[in-house]
Amino acid sequence: MSVKLINNANILLNATIDNEAISQKKKKIAQDISKNIKIDGFRKGKVPLSIVENRFKDRIIQDSQNEALNDLVRESLKELNIQLDRIIGNPMITKFQNNDNGIEVEAKIGIFPDIDLKDYEKLIPVVELQEVSNKDIDSRIEELAKSSGDLVEITKESLESSDIANINFEGFLGNEPFTGGKGENYDLEIGSKSFIEGFEDQLIGMKKGDIKDINVRFPENYNATHLAGKEARFNVKLNAIKERQASKIDDEFAKKMIPNNKDATLETLRENIKTQLENENKNKALNDLKPKLIENLIDGFTFDLPDNIVEQEMDVIFRNSLQNIDTEELQALQNDKDKAKDKRESFRNEAQKSVKLTFIIDKFAKRDKVAVSDNELYQVLYYEAMMMGTNPKEVLEHYEKNNMIPALKMTILENKILNNLLESTIKKD
Repeated sequence: MSVKLINNANILLNATIDNEAISQKKKKIAQDISKNIKIDGFRKGKVPLSIVENRFKDRIIQDSQNEALNDLVRESLKELNIQLDRIIGNPMITKFQNNDNGIEVEAKIGIFPDIDLKDYEKLIPVVELQEVSNKDIDSRIEELAKSSGDLVEITKESLESSDIANINFEGFLGNEPFTGGKGENYDLEIGSKSFIEGFEDQLIGMKKGDIKDINVRFPENYNATHLAGKEARFNVKLNAIKERQASKIDDEFAKKMIPNNKDATLETLRENIKTQLENENKNKALNDLKPKLIENLIDGFTFDLPDNIVEQEMDVIFRNSLQNIDTEELQALQNDKDKAKDKRESFRNEAQKSVKLTFIIDKFAKRDKVAVSDNELYQVLYYEAMMMGTNPKEVLEHYEKNNMIPALKMTILENKILNNLLESTIKKD
């Protein structure tokens, strides 16, 4: 056996699994199977090995080879004095060839790289918070008074921007309706951009009672992954045109806005609004700086990446890209292996950056003992379900069925770590 450390994240293994080792493993695996299977005509545990070996031939061969390969991996780590828990992903098998002596194996083993977080502070952009003025508070209260007022139907020739449209709608992908795409007597403020881009603009000019098809495209980063990037058609009926009459701004209005405080006054509301605006300013500042922080982290740390994980990420990005190309390009890739290979290779740099960031986030998370709780996960899924107008249980089942929970947890963890790093630069009063 020949084993060497290529770099800080990859091991190259060359070895031969001799026939005797494979034979012994086959026999042991066949014996284990015979103890647990039941075949007509034989008592459990008494099935002859010859029958087991014949009936489960492919499984026995596969399992024996896997076990032998795992033994080689453990031996190689032991020789290099590397702990088993540093292995990440499955080995990349570049050669697995039978010969007279056994099976020649060449494999690349990925291990967690060492990352030195020294001087990371200089990579974090400083967060500067915008102060909240009395004018800002007054404007927000006026918005609340307007938005919380009673809706009244108005007589108007046609729908205009800033009007409120009471609509029935149903969404379709092709000719098939999709979950969460239907609503009745929904009040939509035109210009609020609370619906998909382009939806509200196409309603302008409709008259009460009009029925119209609205064509839109869901954003590529849409929360509901089964809709992301898809063309959709909404059949819409305008039931009524409305406007909202602003509420009177006084202590009673404050009690309405703060229902859990029966003693609330207008001054109480102003204090609450100030805190809310401060939080909004902070969240905006953090979100605006996250891309810069990510860029700094990726460029600021230097370490080797496990090739198997990079290749795995390239596969994921490549497969996802196929969902957003036209039929002609897809067929061209299916018919030309070299073209498909080049397309996949074009994502290498993106995959390397993604993997690198994941390792950096993981390092900070372990250092600071940051994790994602089930409650945090469910809150995100509940919010997504609320935005889609669907059952949270269905959203959870969709994520579980498509094995998307680990990716979602990683996204939540990444946001927590990036927020923590950025918040560390905020000056405390």
